[in-house]
This record gives sequence, C-alpha cells and structure tokens, in this order.
Amino acid sequence: MISASPRRLTVFKCVVDHGGFNLAAEQLGIAQPSVGAHIKALEAQVGQPLFHRARGSKPKLTKAGEAVYAYAVEILRKSEETTNALADLRDGAAREIAIAVHRDIAAQFLPGRLKTFADRHPDVRVVTRIGTIDEVIEQVRAGAVDLGLFLADGVVSGIRSDAVAREPLALVVAPTHALAGFAAVAPADLRGLPFITGLRGSRYFELTRNALASVGIADYDIAMELQEAATVKEMVRHGAGIACLPRCTVTPELAAGTLVALILGVQLPDLQLRCGYCAPLTGLARAFMRAVRN
Repeated sequence: MISASPRRLTVFKCVVDHGGFNLAAEQLGIAQPSVGAHIKALEAQVGQPLFHRARGSKPKLTKAGEAVYAYAVEILRKSEETTNALADLRDGAAREIAIAVHRDIAAQFLPGRLKTFADRHPDVRVVTRIGTIDEVIEQVRAGAVDLGLFLADGVVSGIRSDAVAREPLALVVAPTHALAGFAAVAPADLRGLPFITGLRGSRYFELTRNALASVGIADYDIAMELQEAATVKEMVRHGAGIACLPRCTVTPELAAGTLVALILGVQLPDLQLRCGYCAPLTGLARAFMRAVRN
C-alpha cells in the first residue's frame, strides 16, 4: 500500500500527462524544484525509480512507474468522485453561485453564457462581482467567490484555473490616425508613437506589454495609463494614441467604424480566458464552467 498524499499523486500524474517536470510545474502553478521534490519523495516511498531519465528527452515511466500511475489515476478518480458527491450535497442547501469577472470582458463575454446557465438552472441565484484581473484572482484565492473569469497568458500561481476560451488582441487607432489606412504595419512603423495602456504594475499591463514584445513591438511611448478599457477606447477614438485591447472589447466599435484595427505583418499572440477556482468545485460551479465553454 502506498501512503502517498493526493497532492503528491497529483503532481506525479501531471508529470506523466504533460510529459515533463517543467510543464507539470507550469500547469500546477508551482516551482519546478517542488515538482522534483514530490517525485523524489514518491520514489523513496515506492523504493525504486518511477522514471527513466535521460538528459534532453522526456521522462519515461519504468514498470514501477506504470503501476504507480495506474494507482494514482484510480485513487484520484475516487477522491474526485467523493469530493463532487459531497459538494453536490452542499448544493442542495445553497442554491447560489458567486462569480468574479474581469470588468473589461464582462459585458461582451458573460451575458450569453450566463443566460445559458440560467436556463439550465432556473432555481439558482447568480451573484457576479466585477473587478480588475488582480482583484478577480485575489477574490478566488480568498474563497470569496466560487469562480473567477479573467484574461491570462498561462496558469496563475496560488489558484487552479482552466483555459475555457482564447481571446485575440487587436491594435486599434482612430480612423483619422496616420496608420489607419496602411495595408500592413511593421513594428518599426510604431517606434516612438504614443500608446494608451493599462496601469503599470497591473497584470493587464504586463499581459499586453509581453504580447507586444513577443512580436518585436517594444519601442513606443506610453502617453497614458488608464484602468478601464472603456476609457482607453474613448481616448483612442479621440486620437490620443494606439491601444492594444482584447478584440471582444472593441468589436462594436470596429463594426461601426469608430475604431480601426491595424493589420500587423506578424500576428499578436492570443490571450487565454481562464476560469479560476479553489478546489473542491461545487456541482453548480462545474455546471457553470460547462456553460462558459459552450
């Protein structure tokens, strides 16, 4: 009998499922040395290696590793089933779900999916809280909400989260901007031009800055820092500068012609819309996540 904790078995299973220690660490939101420590401790409990290790190649399971993996899958499946059953029993008494949503995407992303959930669960009261990405993540960490919807470029430490959708970014300008009519815009064309961004130090600022830098757009002038996308759009519309925004937030303006999306020679990376939570998930939370994915 293996006396390994569910957490240790989860780490081991994640290494196998994702094909490496670094990928498992990224998925779990923990440091790579912590993953290695869990595996070494599990091997010490088993009394033999669980992986064939070779520099530069993915770790492969030994015969012992295969046996422990089958055990881990079964134990974690039973643990999840029990947790879900208990959560469903709690749902019978509490027919309410609290959701925190990043304010910049709430109006565009949430209504249709919220309606789908409400149609399927008419007896459930939904409470939504709107905030910045940082505020949404903090509410999830604190257990103040059941779920949090926010933009990210990967897993976030301290909470569990699933990517439920992808959100493209767009560089937008006023129709009167000098670059608005260009057939294609290169990073060099943006050098030194004024940009309107989120607040420095915020997760949103880092997300957009990293996305721009990944395609070679780094040498620009930050003319304004604003907290809300609605204000950013208005300043862009008035010709104050260029902004990098989630496309869903500017779809109406692009359709109306009040903003123009620049055509880049290289495509900006998509952001992830992630649904964050602290386990165990209630049955209602799982149902809402299904509605969000649809």
